[in-house]
Amino acid sequence: MTVFAVWLPMLETDWSKPRSGALARLSDRRARQYWDPQRRVGALLKQSEEAFQFLHPDCCEDQGVLWDMAAVYAPGVEWRDALPQPVLVDGTVVDVANRLETALAAGR
Repeated sequence: MTVFAVWLPMLETDWSKPRSGALARLSDRRARQYWDPQRRVGALLKQSEEAFQFLHPDCCEDQGVLWDMAAVYAPGVEWRDALPQPVLVDGTVVDVANRLETALAAGR
């Protein structure tokens, strides 16, 4: 299992990629962290949500970009032209940490 954490600039203070202090918050060796300065992943998630009407997080949207949210996909699914249906979409991440852990454990 791999967990992808995508960091993107959303706040006025997000002018550069996260530094070691922020990156250290995700110390699990399964986590892969990426900086997305153009906010492409958040925009893609928003487009897919609208096109396929999948689960909508109870938070996390700004200027058509989803952020500070978690999306969990079933094992083996692949992202292609259209994103697959997630098993869980919710946020903010800190508020749904327990649900996120449960969904990840179920997918092992």
